[in-house]
Amino acid sequence: MSHPKKKWGQHFLRNRGAVMRIVEAVEPATDDVVVEIGPGEGVLTEKLAELPNELMAVEIDPELSDRLRAQFGDRITLVNEDAMEAPLPSRPYRAVGNLPYNAGTPILRRVVSDPNCRRAVFMLQKEVADRLVAKPGDEAYGYLTLFVRLYASARILMTLEPKSFYPPPKVRSAVVVLDPDRKPFASEELIHLISASFRMRRKKLVNNLTEFGTRDELVAAMARAGIDEGVRAERLSLEDFARLGRALADTEPPLLSAR
Repeated sequence: MSHPKKKWGQHFLRNRGAVMRIVEAVEPATDDVVVEIGPGEGVLTEKLAELPNELMAVEIDPELSDRLRAQFGDRITLVNEDAMEAPLPSRPYRAVGNLPYNAGTPILRRVVSDPNCRRAVFMLQKEVADRLVAKPGDEAYGYLTLFVRLYASARILMTLEPKSFYPPPKVRSAVVVLDPDRKPFASEELIHLISASFRMRRKKLVNNLTEFGTRDELVAAMARAGIDEGVRAERLSLEDFARLGRALADTEPPLLSAR
């Protein structure tokens, strides 16, 4: 048994039934690389290695990396790096993993926005999973919801109690399946607009966007986008934000630099 390291947010999956459902959900095409992030003790790796696909495992813990290398040999390509920095495949791949709680969200954002990702099956905190499938007006709805929706569709595959892990975390977990659905209007500028919109959640949208222009300019752009000036960001859909982005870009001079 490995000794979990708190600094890397390690909680090792011990639920064999969940392992099988996760592996089944990956559904790789013949030529897809399977990328496992955070293999840990290799419980998922063992089943993923039975697939006919090339398997790449990214593990930050050097001690666990050595154990995995000894256990699986040349059956896997092992990368002992941080998943936020390790190179992702330059050809189609499926990502899978029990993401560390302290870095799950940035890893998720990195993978779903990568054009070569064909599916991601990730274990996350239930609270984070709820944010991925939230609807406008929901308490969980916010920046992460919309960021992911720019690039993928999300569904919750299953929920797991703390006893499915060692050591048991203090929160419930969930497995999410993310499939590519990149919107034609996805851009860094729109992401920045959405981020600014949720900066102070309880403020009205117009008060969160002062970096983009004067109140009159913002109200006029919102009107052109068909958005009420008294609305809060949590009430707007992704398409609403896309219209607002276009309206801000269409001013003279543009309040948003690109669409």
